[in-house]
Amino acid sequence: MKTTPASDLSVASQAAKQRLVSARGDPFLLADWEKVVFLHFLIEPELLRSQMPRPFELELYEGQACISLVALTMRRFRPCRRLSLGWIFRPVREQRFLNLRTYVHCDGEPGALFLRGWLSAPFPMRLPSAMFGLPYSFASLNYQHDVEKGTLSGVASAGPGSHHFGYRAPVSTPLVLEHCPAGSLAEFAMERYAGFFCRRDKRFVFRAWHPPWLQTSIDATIEDAGLITQKFPWFKEAKLASANFAPGFPEVWLGQSHRVHSKHGRQRVLSAFYEMP
Repeated sequence: MKTTPASDLSVASQAAKQRLVSARGDPFLLADWEKVVFLHFLIEPELLRSQMPRPFELELYEGQACISLVALTMRRFRPCRRLSLGWIFRPVREQRFLNLRTYVHCDGEPGALFLRGWLSAPFPMRLPSAMFGLPYSFASLNYQHDVEKGTLSGVASAGPGSHHFGYRAPVSTPLVLEHCPAGSLAEFAMERYAGFFCRRDKRFVFRAWHPPWLQTSIDATIEDAGLITQKFPWFKEAKLASANFAPGFPEVWLGQSHRVHSKHGRQRVLSAFYEMP
C-alpha cells in the first residue's frame, strides 16, 4: 500500500498553519487531543446535497459522499498568549467529544462541515444543550480506548431511556503507525484543518493546526446507531467503509470562529473550539 510521503502531507499542514496564524488573534488556545477514533461512512451524494447550506459545496470520495464520526478526548486547555480568550477554558480539565461531519469546500478552502456534535459536560452540573446556538448537545460519553488491552470501544447516550451510539474495535499492539496512505479514504477525511458550521442562519469557519496524522487502520463494528439515525434518518443508508485510530497530539493549535461573509470577509465571534477535529 502506497503511503503519502510525510513531506507532501507537511505541505498541506503548513498551508493550514499559515491560514490559521494569518487570522487576527489566532491561534488563541492550545489543547491535547488524545486517543482518537475515526469511523468513515459512504453514502449516495444526493442524500446529503439537499442539506448543504450555501456557500458550502460537498466534496466526494470516488463518487460517494463521506460522513465521519470522530470520538476523542481533549485535555489541558491553555491560552496561547497572556491576553487571550483562551483563559476562560483553563477550568475545563477534560472534554470528551463525538463529532458527526461531512466534507466540503468553501471559497477554495477544504474542510469538515459539522452536522452535529455531542459533548461531555465540562463541570459536574446539568447544562442546557445547544448553548450559543451551536450544533451540539451535552451527552454521556463513555470511551474505553484501551490500547494497552487491545480494545477500543465507546458509547454515547443523550440521557436515560434515550438512543445510543456504540462502537467497538480490536487494535493490534504494539501500534504500527503511519501517515495516511495516498488517495485513501483516511487521507481524504482526516487531513482537514478547517471546520465549518452553521449557527442558525449564519455560517462560520474556524481552524486548527497539528502535524499530519499518524494512524493505524482498525476493523470497527457499529453496535448501535440510534442516536444518529433518530436525528438524521438518512444515516440508515450510510455504509461503514473504514476506520482509524490515532494516538493524537500533545499540543493542537485552535483558532476562534470567524463569520463566513464572502471570499474576503470574516468576522470574529465566540470560539467554537470543541467543534474540531
